[in-house]
Amino acid sequence: MTNKVFKDETLQNPKPHAYGFSNGRDNPSRLPLDPIEVAISDKGIDWTSYFDVEDMFGVHCYDWDIAQTNPVDNWQKINTRDGQHLTSSSFDSRDITSTWEVIGNSEAEFRMLYAALHDFFMNRNGFWIVFGNEPSFKYRVKTKVFAPTYVNERQATIVITFNNYTGMRESVGTSLEIFDKEKSFFSYGMGIPNKDISYESKEEEFSIYNPSSVAIDPLVQHHVLKIHIRGSGSPTLTNKTTGESFTYNRVLIPTDELILDGVDPYINGNPDGINSDHGTITLAKGNNDFEISGLSNSDISFEFYFIYF
Repeated sequence: MTNKVFKDETLQNPKPHAYGFSNGRDNPSRLPLDPIEVAISDKGIDWTSYFDVEDMFGVHCYDWDIAQTNPVDNWQKINTRDGQHLTSSSFDSRDITSTWEVIGNSEAEFRMLYAALHDFFMNRNGFWIVFGNEPSFKYRVKTKVFAPTYVNERQATIVITFNNYTGMRESVGTSLEIFDKEKSFFSYGMGIPNKDISYESKEEEFSIYNPSSVAIDPLVQHHVLKIHIRGSGSPTLTNKTTGESFTYNRVLIPTDELILDGVDPYINGNPDGINSDHGTITLAKGNNDFEISGLSNSDISFEFYFIYF
């Protein structure tokens, strides 16, 4: 499950602001505007805010560009047909440009702060990033380039470009966490209707709502989709909206947990695709009407991230 993303002011020093109501790094001479909090995570579970990195006390983010969707369409010309034929469509990676201010009391301190900023964002692998003024969404990124503009030997404005190589943004929390009031993962603008929404059901027929901009597709797009199934019997789960189904041939007992993790079934944590029909389930945009058969006392939950342009 996803842990809290941003700095907890109830447990630690206050966040830096443009006004001097607290001490420490809240130096009003250094902060003309309220800085934007930024947090990163390798797996999207445990997060680190740059506000909590002691060696970055003179580093602040002041701006970042909204990522622009980058569609890529492939066309084919057929000689006997007017126009062209759309053969495939996808969404390519895109850049996010952010602006940072680094100010030291001396040239040596400035160089230390600049190195700390490098260490925070540079690694060989990608990572998740969340910006404090868009706290419900995360981006999978790889740091591309630092572009500093030096004011003097102890101050610079640095433009950092991140490549959002998935071409999408995702909800910070999963469908099973989104309404947890203690985690504050929900926000308006996520496409969730103003009605009772649940991602768990004990009924034979039920509906699962996908508020994403796209279908959740674990087979083609490798999206996260874990379907947790409990009950007694040999279940068949059918998405009547998409026409897809998944059948597990062994008989479950009440203490068993069957998880369809993407396209791979697990029984009590062990892979067990041999006892399934290898069916796959996707979630269309909007309502998905489901039916579970062959299972009594069923308890089914859907765990996935919402995906947006």
